[in-house]
Amino acid sequence: MNSRTIKNIALIVLLILILFLTLNSFKKSSDLKHLQSVFTEEKADLKNNLDEMIKDYTDVVIRKKSLSKRLRVEIQKMKDLRDSVANLKGDNYNLIRRYRSKISSLERENRRLFIKIDSLNTANEVLAQENVITNEILSQKETINTELTEKYKKLEEKVAVASKIDISPLKAIAMKERSSGKLTSTSRSSRTDAFRINFDLLENEVTKSGKKMVYIQIIDKDKKVITPKGKARLNNGARIMYSDSVTVNYNNDKLSLVSFVLVNRDDINKGKYTISAFVDGEYSGNSVVSLR
Repeated sequence: MNSRTIKNIALIVLLILILFLTLNSFKKSSDLKHLQSVFTEEKADLKNNLDEMIKDYTDVVIRKKSLSKRLRVEIQKMKDLRDSVANLKGDNYNLIRRYRSKISSLERENRRLFIKIDSLNTANEVLAQENVITNEILSQKETINTELTEKYKKLEEKVAVASKIDISPLKAIAMKERSSGKLTSTSRSSRTDAFRINFDLLENEVTKSGKKMVYIQIIDKDKKVITPKGKARLNNGARIMYSDSVTVNYNNDKLSLVSFVLVNRDDINKGKYTISAFVDGEYSGNSVVSLR
């Protein structure tokens, strides 16, 4: 084999070697670009998964403090992991696999935690429904109590009206004292020494029997009480001055009552005098005496 042939063979081998290296280099470059593209897609996919998980956690509203704190911790873990994925450089697939593993672990924690939250929310819904029912029952009870209170109040008012002791028409006359000491009627103010008042307490089977206070009040045209003896409080809270008081023993039957109210002639002037009766704390009636 001559030297020219050897040179040609060597040149061919060198060309083949160069072509092989060129092809191999191109293949590696193409594979590297493909790997880098896949790596970039994996990073984006991991980041999207973490973003969705963070949103799911953020959207959860829960009032239980222990679970709420747990949610905040898990959200922070996912944010840290997302930041780490975003900062990945190169094509280290071992890191990608490691982050995939962490995300899978977080997803398992997700399922367990959300099961607890669902159970708690279900329990809260049941409690809320029970509260609604309880509030309705309480509202119904309150309405019933109000109605019963109103009925009881009306019943008390009816009993109070039924218990009131009525009297017959009140009769009153002015009287003068003769030299003999005997009292006779008069119509002259200058001769009036007393007022004679009489009426009957009528039968009432509803009211309680026993001692009853009767007050007589005499007032002149100027609303001044004649010969005031004291003050008394009525059942409605009002206070009156009275000219005479009588204690009677009432046994639910008709009972006659007479009152003599002695007065000073100098205090009696011309005009009308209103004589009122109050029985057992209630106003019962009046009569008017005109003096000239």
